[in-house]
Amino acid sequence: MSDPKPQAASLPTNAPGLVSITSTRKKLQTTYTSELVIALCGPIGSPIHRVAEKLKSILDNDFGYEQCEIIRLSDFIKKYSPQSQIPEDEHGKIKELIRLGDVLRQTKGLSVLVELAIGTKITKDREARKVQAGESSYKPARVCHIIDSVKNQEELELLRKVYRDMLYFVGVFSPTEARIKNLEQRGMDPAQLHELINKDSGEEVDHGQTVRDTFPLADFFLRIDSDTDTQITERVTRFLHIIQGTKIITPTKAERAMYAAASAAGNSACLSRQVGAAVTDENGEILATGWNDVPKFGGNLYGNDADKTNSEDNRCWNLEGGVCFNDREKKLTAETVVSDLIDAGFIQIAQKAQAIDRVYKSSKLRNLIELSRSVHAEMHAIITASQTAGERVKGGKLYCTTYPCHSCARLIIAAGIEEVYYIEPYRKSLAIKLHSDACSESETDKGKVRLLPYDGVAPNKYLKLFREIPGTRKADGKLVKVNPKESYPRFDNSLESLPALEALVVKSLEEKELLEPNGHAQQTA
Repeated sequence: MSDPKPQAASLPTNAPGLVSITSTRKKLQTTYTSELVIALCGPIGSPIHRVAEKLKSILDNDFGYEQCEIIRLSDFIKKYSPQSQIPEDEHGKIKELIRLGDVLRQTKGLSVLVELAIGTKITKDREARKVQAGESSYKPARVCHIIDSVKNQEELELLRKVYRDMLYFVGVFSPTEARIKNLEQRGMDPAQLHELINKDSGEEVDHGQTVRDTFPLADFFLRIDSDTDTQITERVTRFLHIIQGTKIITPTKAERAMYAAASAAGNSACLSRQVGAAVTDENGEILATGWNDVPKFGGNLYGNDADKTNSEDNRCWNLEGGVCFNDREKKLTAETVVSDLIDAGFIQIAQKAQAIDRVYKSSKLRNLIELSRSVHAEMHAIITASQTAGERVKGGKLYCTTYPCHSCARLIIAAGIEEVYYIEPYRKSLAIKLHSDACSESETDKGKVRLLPYDGVAPNKYLKLFREIPGTRKADGKLVKVNPKESYPRFDNSLESLPALEALVVKSLEEKELLEPNGHAQQTA
């Protein structure tokens, strides 16, 4: 005879049942807010200020946000550098603001400007709303703060730690020609504008701006290549509908291809970095993906196959205790060079260790990539696409998580690919220097392979932003239409801390007489 089924604990006679369960959920939901923090980043000369103004306008008018504030971080530089005289000409003004910003970061920390935005603006605004409403606690509100603009990774990381899913980091960029034209219209000569572009993108000081390294970390890349207001409106509106979930918006072909490339990167066991690539035909249909790893006999690359043991995996992580052969060969080359110089009498033997270290770290030797065992992601993708799709590769496109190196550039050119889109820059690449006859970073250079920054939703946000939230698309067999002015961000956040949220659940249990005020469970008869 089977054991009797356990009896469910009986609820108190006055238990409100499902209605109260729902009310608990509602109590928690009242702590969730429509607040947004949108941080912008982009190379100098890009229309960041125009995008900020357009975000504010559309959020105010179309999405019903009650308060939308633009916070210019450069205003804090002026305010907290009171002894400085800011030149009136554009070149002098920007150069001096960059210098003063560097001084602030050096003395007060790399994230000081964002800290000032949070401490003197965002929190003050929230406190003022609480006082104005006569409330004892913070209440959810349709508010957005637009930060114009983030310049280094420390600033971005602080914002992400504080605001989590409430934060959206948007990279704004224009083609190089458009950025140069913009700076020229502001009265700068070629020497001045190129000086500022270099300073802005990545200064060689620990406390400087590093836009070049920060920009690729964006959640959304916004490419503006037209002076018309229409393009900015369309691009910003699409972005806002995606993050608010107010329209069914599916990925572009470029977004699908870059997500495929980023996904492929996860296959790589390379000790240096994971890179992914996707090759499409001229219409944007994906032909193949690739990643960087060691090739194996018979074709393709080593991988983690379920039916094979690690003893058959001859990738670098599994050889000689795990060693990067590229780094080892470069160090051996440095040792050989120094030994030859010692034999020739140019270096004293007592200086050998110091000389080897200097040759390895301070020469172009350190940037060599040719001694690696890995096939690069672009190479892998092109080889696979050529094997399976043949002629369709010619005239196609390549999407890569990282700017192609010079070795991959020549293969891309030979394969007949016409456009390359990338997210992360790669400083070691000599692609343009060695192959300026066949490839270009110019948007308008149609007679060459064009190497261009990617535009669209970042791969790391692809599933979060494009995956359907269950139950939001249809009701009774019909499309659910969402009023933008009543919409919540797809990933709304609570204003309460985790303990405060848990306390709300405990309070609800106490009200249902399932939990005593001392935290003990109610005893049932």
